[in-house]
Amino acid sequence: MSPAEHKTRAYLSLAAICIIWGTTYTAIKYAVRDFPPYLLVGIRQTSAGLLLLGLALAGGKLIWPGRPYAMRQALTGVATITGGNGFITWGMQYVSSGLAAIIGSLTPVMVVLISLAWRSPERINPRMIAGVLMGFGGLGIIFNDGWQDFLKPEYRWGIAGCFASCFTWSLGTVMAKRWNSPEVPPLLNAGMQITAGGLGGFILSVLFDKSHTIHHTAESWISMLYLITIGSALAFTLYMYALKHLSATVSSLYTYINPMVAIVLGWALLGESLTTGTILGMTVTITGVWLVNRGAR
Repeated sequence: MSPAEHKTRAYLSLAAICIIWGTTYTAIKYAVRDFPPYLLVGIRQTSAGLLLLGLALAGGKLIWPGRPYAMRQALTGVATITGGNGFITWGMQYVSSGLAAIIGSLTPVMVVLISLAWRSPERINPRMIAGVLMGFGGLGIIFNDGWQDFLKPEYRWGIAGCFASCFTWSLGTVMAKRWNSPEVPPLLNAGMQITAGGLGGFILSVLFDKSHTIHHTAESWISMLYLITIGSALAFTLYMYALKHLSATVSSLYTYINPMVAIVLGWALLGESLTTGTILGMTVTITGVWLVNRGAR
């Protein structure tokens, strides 16, 4: 397959991620009603990771890349899955799926800032600075629309969890772009990272989940199965493929679409509010993210 064909497939993979990961916010919101948050992450991601490793083995692609490489993949998985997915799942106990998605949309901003701190050849320019300011300014508009919520300690912790998720996921994105070998199939990279991250979720569950009781409902288990197969196994493999053939900044462009999908589904299925301030703030934030990406390119 030619490089042009690989790039076309990478963009198609990115397009699929835009929709799939937008729907996962709603699925997490359903599942976290009946699952402890970190236990949810552990079950979801370890199951998805083992599924991918099984598929890699069945396809003859499970070639041991060496211990140092596997350790780097595990570390990347801890950042993206244990941290990125774990913190936002915990935070979504207290904040809406739409707001969590909008905070997550700052991922490209974080990716650029982390890349710069990690001695990347990229340099800050006025467009990027304006984009960063707009990105956080948009969140300010959203928070101002519901400032009274900050009086609730659990809401503040939920916001902190979402920001921690954004940072750790962005860090993992930069690590994956730097450490993923083009010689290793994306399926195997994804399997190693997700499995390691899922096991990290079990550790956080032991340490921080207040309860380990699962309330078995059809709604929560359907959400869990969707998150395992589509939200993790399929989407993360597509993401590894996109990262392999596109830059880390371009690969994070799914964050433009995710918030829109999450907000609409949250309003339609979860009864979450959809105010003028939320729409305006989301528009400003996404415009800021676009400016950062333009500046980075």
